[in-house]
Amino acid sequence: MHYRQFMIAALLAAPAAAQDVQSWNTLLLQGPVDGKLLLWAELQPRFTNDADRLGQFVARGALGVRLKNDIDLHAGYHFQHNSPATGRSSTEHRLWQQIMAPVIRREDGFALITRWRLEQRTFEGASDTGLRLRMMWRVQQPLNGKGSAGPLIMSETFVALNSTDWGARSGLDQQRSFVGWLQPLGKRLNLEAGYMHQYINRPGRNPGNHVVNITLNRRLG
Repeated sequence: MHYRQFMIAALLAAPAAAQDVQSWNTLLLQGPVDGKLLLWAELQPRFTNDADRLGQFVARGALGVRLKNDIDLHAGYHFQHNSPATGRSSTEHRLWQQIMAPVIRREDGFALITRWRLEQRTFEGASDTGLRLRMMWRVQQPLNGKGSAGPLIMSETFVALNSTDWGARSGLDQQRSFVGWLQPLGKRLNLEAGYMHQYINRPGRNPGNHVVNITLNRRLG
C-alpha cells in the first residue's frame, strides 16, 4: 500500500479508538424550484474533539425530479474535508444518487419517510472507488396537527458494498440513531435538534460518537 493511502486508512480508523462528543450543524435548502425539478443544497460543519474544533466540513448539492405520490429522485456531488486533531487531513469526493418517499403520511401530520442513497466515494491520493448504501427511516409526529412541533426519530444504516485501498471494509460501516424535536419557525422553515449516536464499525474499543445534531431546513415548496 502506498504511504499516503496507508495514512488515509489509519485516519479513517482512528476516530473509533475512543468515543467523542461532537456537534454537527446543518443548513439545508431543498424542494421544488420549477414544476417537478428539485434542488438540494447542504452545508455541514462538524465540530469534533468534545466539540472544540472543526474536524470535518461537508458540502452537498444535487438536482432531482418529483414523481407521483411525492417520490423524489436526486443525483449530485458531495465534498468533504477531514481535519483530525492528530494525523493527516484528507479530502473526499462523492457522487451520490437517492430515492426518498413517504411510506405513511396521515392528515394529522404523522409521517414515516424512507430514503435510500447510493454513494461512490473517492479520496485524494488513493485510487479505489468505494460504494456505499445508506438506508434511512424517519418518523415525525406533530403534537397539534400538521405543521406543528413534535418529536422526531431517525435511523440510518450504512453498508459498504466493497473494500478499498483507503480503508473501507465491505459490510456494515456505521449506524446513526437520532432522537429529537422538530420545531417550525415559519411556513417553510423548520429547526430539527436532538441527540444522535453514531456507531462506527471499526477496529478498536467503544467505536462511537455522541453528537448534538442541529439542522435548519428551508423547504422550497
